[in-house]
Amino acid sequence: MKTILIAAAALLSLSTAANAATVIQGTATASVHSSDPGLVLTSTPGSFDVSVALDGSAPSSANVSSFFTVGTGEGSVEFFEDTVLYPVSVMFNFANPFDAAGSPITGQSFGYYQLFSSCGLIFGGCGAIVWDGPQTFSFGQGGTFSIALNNVSCGTPGTANVGGTITMLTPSVPEPGTWAMMLLGFGAVGFAMRRARPRTAGLLQQA
Repeated sequence: MKTILIAAAALLSLSTAANAATVIQGTATASVHSSDPGLVLTSTPGSFDVSVALDGSAPSSANVSSFFTVGTGEGSVEFFEDTVLYPVSVMFNFANPFDAAGSPITGQSFGYYQLFSSCGLIFGGCGAIVWDGPQTFSFGQGGTFSIALNNVSCGTPGTANVGGTITMLTPSVPEPGTWAMMLLGFGAVGFAMRRARPRTAGLLQQA
């Protein structure tokens, strides 16, 4: 019985590990428009560390409050100069999964005015970044997840944290070594049960 319990526990741990949450961690670095003409921006790289699990057939998500920080030192938005769109891109460097890879997330930065708000003429307008959309990253054996960044706005001058959402799309298929361990676990359970059956039958006959 002890052998059966040990083998079953080993098999359960392997199965649980295959379905466990994936830890996604790394750093994000933004490339922004940093000189005139145009809205001058600065950025500070940030780090992230979240766990995302696959719940059945439905992908699950985790929110990240700040991938990096962006801001501007401009005192106000100038029409026909700072209101022009300029490209922005964000590179991700993953520490885990170490083999995660994908293209940068792109977007546009610009200055704007919005009447009757903190971005009105009296306050000098605001700077903004609007992202093109989420990007998909691959890892492991067929695993994929996406990162979507939130559009942000900051005062002039001012800063803003750029957060977003990481969504697990498909889990990574276990490595061949993991499958081999699981098969060994099944074999151990079967062997233990086969050995235990004659012993149990003998005890019943003695009784």
